[in-house]
Amino acid sequence: MKARGRIGFLFFVFSLFMAANLFCQENGQVQDPKSAEQDFSALSIVQFDISGLKRTKRSYMDGILNQFLQKPASEQTLKGIETVLQAQNLFDEIKVSARPLDGTSAAVDISFKEKWTILPMPIGYYTGDTYGAGLFIMDMNAFGRHCMAAIGGMYSSNGFFAAGVFQKPPTQKGDLGFSVAGNFSKGKRDFANSKNYWVFGYKSVYAGATAKVLFKPTNSTSLSVGGGYSFFNPIDSPNVQRRNQWSVDASWGVSSSSWNGFFLSVNSFSVGGEFLFSDVAEQTFAQTLSFSGEVQQPIFDRVRLITGARGFVSNNLLRTNFVGRGKSGVTLLPSAFMTDQIFGFLTGFEAAIIKANFGILSVYGLYEVALARELNNSIYLCTGPEAGVRLYLAKLAFPAFAMGASYNVNENRFQYSFSGGASF
Repeated sequence: MKARGRIGFLFFVFSLFMAANLFCQENGQVQDPKSAEQDFSALSIVQFDISGLKRTKRSYMDGILNQFLQKPASEQTLKGIETVLQAQNLFDEIKVSARPLDGTSAAVDISFKEKWTILPMPIGYYTGDTYGAGLFIMDMNAFGRHCMAAIGGMYSSNGFFAAGVFQKPPTQKGDLGFSVAGNFSKGKRDFANSKNYWVFGYKSVYAGATAKVLFKPTNSTSLSVGGGYSFFNPIDSPNVQRRNQWSVDASWGVSSSSWNGFFLSVNSFSVGGEFLFSDVAEQTFAQTLSFSGEVQQPIFDRVRLITGARGFVSNNLLRTNFVGRGKSGVTLLPSAFMTDQIFGFLTGFEAAIIKANFGILSVYGLYEVALARELNNSIYLCTGPEAGVRLYLAKLAFPAFAMGASYNVNENRFQYSFSGGASF
């Protein structure tokens, strides 16, 4: 689950405070994990000897590592093991090395220091005319099997929101997993156009629940199939209608990753579709299609190229189901901009400027393009640069906190963004 927008600001400040304390306490540079100096390419891996696990179950680790059994104990294989373990986002330190058992086989020694994965997450924001505060409790390693559980709520000047989610991801090829989620909200939602002019808004009560089955056909691909129900009731809002809605959705994705000591770079592509059925006469049946793709390619140890694209299109969608700029992956559009069709593209660079015990602090610069359909059905195209900083925490199970600013060339307008992420 990702937390986006203004509520991420307090998260970011809170994380910087914790990082500063950790840096002062431990004051030093983190050394890159070292693999064995010797190359045992002629030997096959037959066992893993693991130390340092506290919450994480050994059976869960075996499920991740079994794909490397009988492979050569080469430097390339050891780097592949380290990359897979880094992608779990559960460990602060990972050391991987090989040692011979006999003339044909080898053992891989792995030692860990686990991250903090049970976290109370206070959130809050203030923007002059709006405010909000709340608390979520999250466990990113529930039952020691990298299951994710979260529950909490937030009160704001626009209303109240509460949510809960549990997800058990598939671990290895052929595994099944699942996720369930529910949320409730009561408050106001505003719609703005591309020039950030208010178009309309409504007050409502909303409740929804979803369930998905997750499947891992191969070690690099994933599938999901699910369904959901939601209830929407407007409060003195003639622009929208009361509705019951049911949904069926499916998605497919492929990804690969590599770890170079500074960045976990991911190349990925995913596509998903959803069918929506409601009891509103104007929309008994609607369809949506979304996709995302990203390439993260290291150029030097501390510098990588980032290129990505995202899109969302729909047919016969009710305005209460419209999506925001997050579906485009870019920040050029206003935070209250809503649409039923949007596309975004970005490209640029990210550089690690500090690596210490608290984690990695980086700077990034991107150029973005956004294409979307306005609420009046006209097509809007804009471009502009974005720059900012990101913090990848070493000791907490959150991959990044970021803040940045983008400049919409077409509108001569700056947009500011704050975000905090969590691996689900």
